[in-house]
Amino acid sequence: MILTFAEDFTSNANLDSELLSAPTSGLFLNRGVHPTLTVNNLLAELPILTITFSDYDAGVTYNKFETSRKKSDVVNVEGTLYLSIADSNVGAAPSTSPLFWLETNLDSLRIRSFIWAAEDNALTALSLNRRLIENQYIYNIDNDRATELIGDDFFGWSFEPKGSDYVSIRLNQMSLQANTDIPQNVYVINQGRLIDTIVLNPANGVLEFENVGYTFSGKGRFLFVTEGQEVQAQGAFNDPLRFDGFVCYPVTGVGSTAASSVYSFSSNSNGFNFNVSCYLDSSIYIENNKVDLAKFYKTQFEYDFIRMLVHDSNNRFNIDERIMGRNPELIGAESLDTRSATVAQKYKNELKKTVEVINKTFDKFLRKKQGLRIKRTVM
Repeated sequence: MILTFAEDFTSNANLDSELLSAPTSGLFLNRGVHPTLTVNNLLAELPILTITFSDYDAGVTYNKFETSRKKSDVVNVEGTLYLSIADSNVGAAPSTSPLFWLETNLDSLRIRSFIWAAEDNALTALSLNRRLIENQYIYNIDNDRATELIGDDFFGWSFEPKGSDYVSIRLNQMSLQANTDIPQNVYVINQGRLIDTIVLNPANGVLEFENVGYTFSGKGRFLFVTEGQEVQAQGAFNDPLRFDGFVCYPVTGVGSTAASSVYSFSSNSNGFNFNVSCYLDSSIYIENNKVDLAKFYKTQFEYDFIRMLVHDSNNRFNIDERIMGRNPELIGAESLDTRSATVAQKYKNELKKTVEVINKTFDKFLRKKQGLRIKRTVM
């Protein structure tokens, strides 16, 4: 795991071996944090689990619990709980298959749930969730349009992300102003391979958009091309760099098939029209850089724990909770005061540093400068 717990001898809780393993980031969730953040205090604040888990069934296919986060991927074997650590996990007996199952317990599951919540809060604070960048129309139409024969063999448009591979592009709508009403195949080509086919229904040269909802991401250019034919076009100039988040331009191809054709690039419109959305799709970015984000994840975990103490969000009115909260004003200051050496200040500073690093990763069209969420509060 990226972040784990060091044994702190404050609790009789027997956390599972993964939670107590050496962290790949070198950071422990309960070291170098507020003194109230101990395993015992954390368990005293988290909700008590009263749920039960199904018995293991050798005929059921289980998936990796860390990814699915589903109760169904935790099983009971004669009173011992195991969580699946592999996808497509079927027929592997939990007690004898350490590559497929990890022995765990209710306290460990409670803590895992809180770790996941902190990670999700961190992604929200860093604006690393999927986020719409722009919705843009691409079309040229006026009274000067005329019939043109476009493409010796194939013609269409090329799309690619601008400035970062952590982008998804979605063609919401497309229109082909071909002088026909016969359905036309639009071939999707990437790196010389045909990866998909979209069918458009032209309206005899009239600009009529069709909903296609086609999303793509990956390396290299994505070509959307059809066979050469007469279209209604006006030869308007297209600036390939004027769009936010992506580059696009017309292409023509010569060859026997759409995938094998040799394409040249143009700057004039050719009867294709689009409505395009662009998304910051950061799932790969997060996975690639999770270890590097570990320090902020840890700070988020600490900050969320302090806020949980302040609000007693799980209604844990017990002896341990009262001991921790014996000075509610002090705990409240830790969660709000950003001018003193508090958890809130540490969180704000770490958030600022992490945002500055991330802002350098994406080009200016893909990521706006992020504001900080915590206001200074005089206590």
